[in-house]
Amino acid sequence: MKELLTIYDTKYRVEGMTCQACADSIQSTISTLNNVSYASVSLSDKELIIQSDQVLDLKHLNSAISTAGDYKILSNDPTLFSQVLNYFETKKPILIALILVSISSLSLQVPNGQFFIESWFTAYMGIFFLLFSFLKLLNVSGFSMTFKRYDVISKQFAPFATIYPFIELSLGLAFLTQSLLVFANIATILFMISQSVGVIQVMKNRENVQCACMGTAISLPISSLTLFENLVMVSMATYMLLI
Repeated sequence: MKELLTIYDTKYRVEGMTCQACADSIQSTISTLNNVSYASVSLSDKELIIQSDQVLDLKHLNSAISTAGDYKILSNDPTLFSQVLNYFETKKPILIALILVSISSLSLQVPNGQFFIESWFTAYMGIFFLLFSFLKLLNVSGFSMTFKRYDVISKQFAPFATIYPFIELSLGLAFLTQSLLVFANIATILFMISQSVGVIQVMKNRENVQCACMGTAISLPISSLTLFENLVMVSMATYMLLI
């Protein structure tokens, strides 16, 4: 009598998907693996379902999709530590950028011999806008296409998405040279609130939209960290106007 095979239904989480093509690519790759009889990837739920005659190792799965793109398959029931570790891993590019902005702006206060919060805020915003405008200027057209998907101003006035990287560059120079600071702070508040409203809408609707803050060179989905980054800039600019 032929022995019946045990079929395992296993769910996994998938990080790094930004469009349906990503989900299709992962599904196609996993479906070709030995021992896999069925594979389905949901973009909206960020979930992978596999039917197989044995439980597959995560390293094996991630190795299989490594050539398909910058994706990561994770356990569907991770520990708290692994969740925290994965969060920082997936947000690594923007975290590194924000840390560099913080360290460099703080280091500029050393020659003063004492710490002035106004000087730090001005330096932080200046370096922030210079760094992030550089990433956007690498591919202005690509940035504008993504930016228009969530920025409130760009949705109403499409050309704004194209000129925004140059506006950020101008704001960076204004803060670093301490020129037209009142205008620069007001503009920062308006632009960052516009982006924050769009980010909140994307998160509320659970849409898979790439964050345009780092241009197109770095693939990074919109998250709570994107909102935090914008609100920090709003807070700093508001403080500078009130003092």
